[in-house]
Amino acid sequence: SMMQSDDSETSFWDSKVDENSDKTIADQVKAAAQNYAAMYSVVEAKGKEEGYSYTSEDKASYQEDLATAKEQLGGEDAYAKYLKSMCISNKGFEHLSSVSFIHSHMVDGMFQDGKENAPTAEDLTQYAEDKDLLVAKHILLLTKDMTTGEDLSDAEKAEKKAKADDLLKQLQTITDPTELESKFDELMKANSEDTGLESSPDGYVFSAGKMVEAFESATRSLEPGQLSGIVESEFGYHIILRLPLDPANFRSGYIAQQMTDLRQGWLDANPVETTEAF
Repeated sequence: SMMQSDDSETSFWDSKVDENSDKTIADQVKAAAQNYAAMYSVVEAKGKEEGYSYTSEDKASYQEDLATAKEQLGGEDAYAKYLKSMCISNKGFEHLSSVSFIHSHMVDGMFQDGKENAPTAEDLTQYAEDKDLLVAKHILLLTKDMTTGEDLSDAEKAEKKAKADDLLKQLQTITDPTELESKFDELMKANSEDTGLESSPDGYVFSAGKMVEAFESATRSLEPGQLSGIVESEFGYHIILRLPLDPANFRSGYIAQQMTDLRQGWLDANPVETTEAF
């Protein structure tokens, strides 16, 4: 019945987040909503203070993205239902999007070279070291079928190992670092069976636990610019070239971290005041 539905809903919102907390689900949702509202408000205010705004070009881009979103959702009615499920009006939705545009302009403008917040090479290198970031390229010869997850036959594995040995011998004859990386790239593009090669042609930037253990351990054992031997993992045979940390690779991550810290600082300096209704 309708009464039972209301009781059930009340029970849900009053239930505890977990057994070790006094907070209810309602408390958690209210706190999250308050935090998001405060964050959008302070970003909008700070952006305008710094001279960043929601431009006519932004609005045109928003309208274009909105049209695509409506089509993907299934039309105007589906979009209206989506807004209702998010407890927001069409005007409110555009307002949130406008703040996202302002935030993007702030990121682009505040960290430009020559500006106060522009990162130095030392800042970026320190950021990479603090995050324990590693950079490496590899040539991978698979010993399993990535579609089925099944291991290849012993004969097929032996063929892959022989090919890996041959590729490694070609690389081990090169002593010049620049020439080594150039030849590595050539052999990698022609032979590597890594499905991520197309999206990461310049190698992988990763931290602890983000790659398979054999790959990470082998990379850590190398000096920048050094070539590994044959490294075997559950995926196959790898030949790894560890690369030096290039500050340019970490600029976006550094800026994202700095913006997070700035936003938190703005929030701390402008504490939320709630009304009795809240």
